[in-house]
Amino acid sequence: MTAAATPSTPGSGTFGPSTHASAACLLAVVLLTLGHLFTPAHWLVWAMGVAALLFFALERRRIPRAIWRVALTLGAITLLLLPVSATPQQSLLRGISIGCLLASLVACVSLLSRAALRSDASRVVALHLLAQNRRRRYVGFSWATQLFGGLIGVTGVSMLMAMASRDEQASPQDRLALFNAITRSFSAAVLWSPMFSNVSILVALYPGLTWFTVVPLSFALGIVVMGIGLLVDRWRPDRATAVAEPDRPAPADPLWPALLPMAAAMGGFLAAVILLSWVAQIAAIGAIVMLAPVGAVVVNALQASGPGRLMQGVADLRDDYLRMPMLAGEVTVFLAAGCGGAVIASAVPVAWTAAIAALVSHSPIVASLALTSTVVGLAFLAVHPVLSVVLVVSCFPPELLGLPPVPHLCSILVGWALASCVSPFAMVSLMASRYSGLPVSEVTVRANRWFALLCLAASAIGLGGYAMVSRGGH
Repeated sequence: MTAAATPSTPGSGTFGPSTHASAACLLAVVLLTLGHLFTPAHWLVWAMGVAALLFFALERRRIPRAIWRVALTLGAITLLLLPVSATPQQSLLRGISIGCLLASLVACVSLLSRAALRSDASRVVALHLLAQNRRRRYVGFSWATQLFGGLIGVTGVSMLMAMASRDEQASPQDRLALFNAITRSFSAAVLWSPMFSNVSILVALYPGLTWFTVVPLSFALGIVVMGIGLLVDRWRPDRATAVAEPDRPAPADPLWPALLPMAAAMGGFLAAVILLSWVAQIAAIGAIVMLAPVGAVVVNALQASGPGRLMQGVADLRDDYLRMPMLAGEVTVFLAAGCGGAVIASAVPVAWTAAIAALVSHSPIVASLALTSTVVGLAFLAVHPVLSVVLVVSCFPPELLGLPPVPHLCSILVGWALASCVSPFAMVSLMASRYSGLPVSEVTVRANRWFALLCLAASAIGLGGYAMVSRGGH
């Protein structure tokens, strides 16, 4: 079990000067990122980059060698492509800002997830999920991901991964299955939940569309993706030979009195994020970065006792804040993928994409499949999904491919969702590797290749058919 998966004890542990300096650098990245959301300025982005470089210098020994190799490779590609990039400085600035935004998200989410994991309710829910036998455990964690992830986004997914990491008796195959349940169900949740930035960012690229216009079709796609995940799990080779496992002893504490208050609190957090993003006119991801530390203090205070509950909550937050440098690997990948991906995307000749569009526009099914596959393919080139979807929408607009706007958007959205569980550069993939202790290639390509291929086929047929029906009705 990794240290990041273990809730800290208030006041436990000692932190040296280097830890304080590293945490301060990461906090500077968070604050500068928030400043850039409200007042976009180039100097703020350069300042983010300097703070991130200082963080890497201080935490270089904590970053795994494999991640260093990926970062150095992407850095070399970035330097090679900068001279041929259409807008080198703008691309680099865009990459830094996106990488720092994701680093800020994962850092602040870790504060809230650590606070939530201290609660007795979290312990009861985890015990009930893990008390099921291995065949029902996949279903339980899949539906829990829809609830936790759909209501509080990546925080909920992080909480579930921490819960799954507590099952020390699970075999490597069963442990992998648990994390497969979470990552595949996460792919379904991002298709409909406004807590994730996916739908919000894409809707902003399509004039006239809103989340309410898209959500009926995207919610249906989420159900299909969930169903495919359940089918793929039933086809696991080790399921046929596994010995039936009896249910573990049921926890003494009942489930619903613990689950219902958690669901209500998560719903309140979701409402607060939506309200803040609307009032402040910022993306939901920025609102999460702002509210997660506040939510962590509240949760910590509720778990404390005595007259100094608020101060105890702040003290717990401080301890968790000093543990943020443990995320050095994730932060490195986000910055490397953001900068490298931005430059790679800006260097792709437009003539190439125009020629591809001419080949696939004759069939809505083929066009939908091409859009989805392109987003997934770019994810394997370390092009950040935010940049890849903007590139794909710009190069392959709906009218060029002959697709109505809604299935066009949903095709790209499915690609983004699948990339989150099959690309080794995705944030959720890195989280799954860290919490499970398994190599990132094991929890992505090897575990989810058939799941991704089936989802690609189902979405292409469904969205292509929807497009043909829509065109026939006009």
